[in-house]
Amino acid sequence: MAETLVKELIEEAQGRRLARRLAVRELRPRRAFAGLAAALLVTAFAGVAAIELLAGALGSAVHPVPGVAPVVEALRRHAWNDPDVLAASGALAALGAAFMAAALPGRLRGVPLAGADPRLAGVIGRAALRRTLAAAALEVPGIERARVRGLGIFRRGLLVRAATHYRNPANLADLVHDAVDARLDRIEPMHRPPVDVRLGWRKD
Repeated sequence: MAETLVKELIEEAQGRRLARRLAVRELRPRRAFAGLAAALLVTAFAGVAAIELLAGALGSAVHPVPGVAPVVEALRRHAWNDPDVLAASGALAALGAAFMAAALPGRLRGVPLAGADPRLAGVIGRAALRRTLAAAALEVPGIERARVRGLGIFRRGLLVRAATHYRNPANLADLVHDAVDARLDRIEPMHRPPVDVRLGWRKD
């Protein structure tokens, strides 16, 4: 009995990991065009550098790649600490970093959902999730307004801002928190975000 239970728990954990990998692979933008452009640029510059280095190693005074000779002559007239050289180097480095960053896989299109079948990947949009959680907060008696923020690049958790006309809200913030938690239980996100509730009330 205990061995069967342990085996089921292990299989469930493996299924969750496989589902997470599938969701990341299927739902993350690949940015193929930016990756292809970056790869072509890196390949072109590396090829030119390799040809020039090989020609120099063989003792050739001629630059095999067209257009390289004027660039080399211009560089020879400037020192490494020349402001123009430093500015051009910084611009090239920034351009290369921008291309490499653009080629990286993008952020997930939404919030992956948990599932029992690791072969299936489900997702809910971040805006849709925020709207449904705000609707759950509005279902709490006494709540007049509710807004949910978060799930962005800098804020991984959820911030629920709610307002009530009550002068003494008592445990209303806890009720809002419970309502949002219950809605998250129904949605079942793969990684449950932490929830922070901030309640405003009448103080006159």
